[in-house]
Amino acid sequence: MCISKNILPFGKAWLGFLLLPFMVACSGDDLEQYAQRADNANEIGFLPKTENVTRATYSLDNPHPATMGVFGYFDLDENTITKGNYTIFKNKQVNYQEQGDWSWTYSPVRYWPEFSSANDFDFFGYMPYVSGATLTYYDKGYTLSFNAALSVENIKEGTNLPLICNQPHHKDAPGEIVNFDMDQTTTGFQLKFKLGTRMSNVRDFEITRVQVIGQIPSKGKVSRTYICDDDGNWVLDPQLLEKKHDIKWSDVTTQNMALQIANEGGSLTLSDDEFHEWGKPFFAIPVESFSPSITVTYNVRVADSEKKTITREGVTKSIVFNKDNFANLKKQGLMPGKINSLEIAIVPDHLYILADDDQYIGYLVME
Repeated sequence: MCISKNILPFGKAWLGFLLLPFMVACSGDDLEQYAQRADNANEIGFLPKTENVTRATYSLDNPHPATMGVFGYFDLDENTITKGNYTIFKNKQVNYQEQGDWSWTYSPVRYWPEFSSANDFDFFGYMPYVSGATLTYYDKGYTLSFNAALSVENIKEGTNLPLICNQPHHKDAPGEIVNFDMDQTTTGFQLKFKLGTRMSNVRDFEITRVQVIGQIPSKGKVSRTYICDDDGNWVLDPQLLEKKHDIKWSDVTTQNMALQIANEGGSLTLSDDEFHEWGKPFFAIPVESFSPSITVTYNVRVADSEKKTITREGVTKSIVFNKDNFANLKKQGLMPGKINSLEIAIVPDHLYILADDDQYIGYLVME
């Protein structure tokens, strides 16, 4: 079992709930009485949230999956998950509904007084719910795994992306709601454009369309391992943390896609040396095989050597987002829960692709 140092004192009000006494024992009649109470005080309830907005790419205030899977046990040890009598939830589906503080519901409801003799509790959560999710034990750790698939809308809009809990929620005593601090499992990319140096001859540069085209990773298995350390606290797998990949994707498959990344207001006209964002971030499964073409379509008016204006419309150029064009892409790798800034500076003869303080650099020949 793991003992958290951050457990709130039992009975402390949470989100404005009134302090309520804990019933140490109950009968079947008591449970029926609890089930009929309108305040849900003894119900085992759930609330997922984003703990660290720099780690996660968006908060749960934005559209999130409407379902969650939960594993829950009391008196957890290396043998508990194979013993049904220690199980509270085994990949229980919890559904989101707009009901104020009790927006996450499931059936049949479980109540804390059912487990008044338990020493402690541990809960694991992920989103969205899938029927084949597993929690397995090895050595000192527990690995939570589930299959996830990204639709075109998920990738383009950043909505309903798969999430996994940062740590299991540990409780030393029954009562109060179970909070899950959720982390993002995908990685994001924000496109930005500006006019670079030596562009004095450009009269107008208008970007009209940006597409991401190629084999896009769209399905796979998400896994995260949680370790009980020597002090009895839940921590993430230190070996994976050292590699900065404690959230792992495996068995990833790709799908050929042509994603048009929309920009609010339509086209983007560049007239200065400041970066301007193109649309919202798009998202992908963070694997090395992610190597689409970024295709830019633009109109340009430029003065030639005789000061005559030349107009080119509908010019399209592409660059492959891979380790050959972006020098440090393979070295650093793509991180779950991070938005990578792809900064594109337009200069004569080339588009210079920059990202993360010049860590990723590529060249795209322009006419």
